[in-house]
Amino acid sequence: MLFKTWKYALLVTAGLVCCTGFAGSAVAETDFAGQRITVTVPYAAGGGADLYARFLTPLIAERLPGQPTIVIKNVEGAGAIAGSNQFEQRAKKDGTDIIAASASVMLNFTFKDQRAQYNLDKWIPIISSAQGTVVYMSSALGIKTADELPQLEGKDVTLGANNPTGGDMRVLMAMDLLGVKVRPVFGLNRGDAFPAFERGELNLDFAINNAYQKLAKPLVDSGEVVPLFTLGFADDNGKVVRDPANPDLPHFLEVYEKLKGEPLSGPARKAWDSVFNLNVMATRAILLPEGTPDEVVATYEGAVSKLLADFEADPALKKKATDLLGEEPQATGEAATRNVRSAVVFDDEALGWLRSWLKQRFDASL
Repeated sequence: MLFKTWKYALLVTAGLVCCTGFAGSAVAETDFAGQRITVTVPYAAGGGADLYARFLTPLIAERLPGQPTIVIKNVEGAGAIAGSNQFEQRAKKDGTDIIAASASVMLNFTFKDQRAQYNLDKWIPIISSAQGTVVYMSSALGIKTADELPQLEGKDVTLGANNPTGGDMRVLMAMDLLGVKVRPVFGLNRGDAFPAFERGELNLDFAINNAYQKLAKPLVDSGEVVPLFTLGFADDNGKVVRDPANPDLPHFLEVYEKLKGEPLSGPARKAWDSVFNLNVMATRAILLPEGTPDEVVATYEGAVSKLLADFEADPALKKKATDLLGEEPQATGEAATRNVRSAVVFDDEALGWLRSWLKQRFDASL
């Protein structure tokens, strides 16, 4: 199921090439022969976003007309704000500047950090990558499936988390909506939380799909850990379905409806959808700056579509992609734009619900 949307991406790109620009004329491809493309990575070298950029962007460049040279520029600082601001201010609009964004770039913009002087909602995604999430707990708590979550009432359920307003929000919020009162232990990143969980110091944990398979799945197989649910995946129509990487597990909205007897709705559903898009569907993306001409955008989208097709055709390349990107389909064209826009633009009702929940639950603010 990996990259099943590449045909859709090809159709989107074909539509852009055939239908964009002056009536009756096609948008010509941009030739990058002899050019150098600078990829701004607003993080230190060696992190997840850096590895993402270093894997994808040279492969995209190989499929661009003229096969330009890729130069990775790490601009760390201020929680990814320094590099993002620099890209906003300095990026050329001719296709020779792109940026690799991940969750913190999205969060800083979405929650209106005053230092973030960039217009992420106007940048142009050429590919966005989802990261599915699995929520699991120790079998010592005595339940075997998510259907039995109400049996946790009165039990001390502990989760390692960095803070309530970052990436951990998606699981804290999900468990709260399901009626499970979690006691978070703040100040722990994912790399610290799992060892504490493994030692029995915590009894609830979560991981993106790749990490789940490597770290938690062996404990599931040995009976020490119970997988509860995934956060789901949005299909090409935006409908939340089961995560293709873990189709045997229900997704959060399924569990909610089964336990509560009705679908999640109202402001809480709007807030959930926003957090889901931000923390699952658009956790990483490669983007062009605002104002990039249509023909440049179409040329990039054509290159990405060729790459996704090559992932399907080349087993060795597909394995490398799966190891780094996971099994979730990659999005380009209209799908990528929808994912990123939905992630970074919260409506007032969703944002109001989220602010109220954070204040009441954790005495925290965005």
